[in-house]
Amino acid sequence: MKKIACLIAILLLLAEAIITGCATAQRTKTTLIKDNLPILQGRWEGPAVFGVGARTTLILDIYNDSLPLRGKIFIQNIPEDAANIFPDGFEGSGWESYFDTGTISDKGTLIITGRGGNFGEFTLVEGKSKDSLIEGKSKSSQHSLIEAESELDGWFSLWGAKGTATLNRRAR
Repeated sequence: MKKIACLIAILLLLAEAIITGCATAQRTKTTLIKDNLPILQGRWEGPAVFGVGARTTLILDIYNDSLPLRGKIFIQNIPEDAANIFPDGFEGSGWESYFDTGTISDKGTLIITGRGGNFGEFTLVEGKSKDSLIEGKSKSSQHSLIEAESELDGWFSLWGAKGTATLNRRAR
């Protein structure tokens, strides 16, 4: 009886590992074009790491779904290591900037150019959520925004401080 219980437990763990592995394997880079820009509209938030190793949170709001994209970038609680690079320092406070020239590159990535030489480039990465894989749901174009786990992965340069960020879609 103990052998059967152990065997069942091992099979359940193996099945969970396979499902989790499939969810990870389903992630793909999405090439941005004029027709799929509505995917970007909304709030994106996630960890940002400056080149000096300082960590903070970056929020990207995209207000519209056509070119040029408009929005706001906000960085919360700028660490001392990164704040020293910014004009007038921003240590412990936030920094925000509005943009109205967001575009897509030849490679299908999001390009944001702001004042002061600030710049960012992000790649959209989408994948099926774990729940939709388990339940066997199919993704139609209308439901892909709801069922997909989307990330914007990229790099940025703010006032000469370079860094990377991985942003996830946030509900409004």
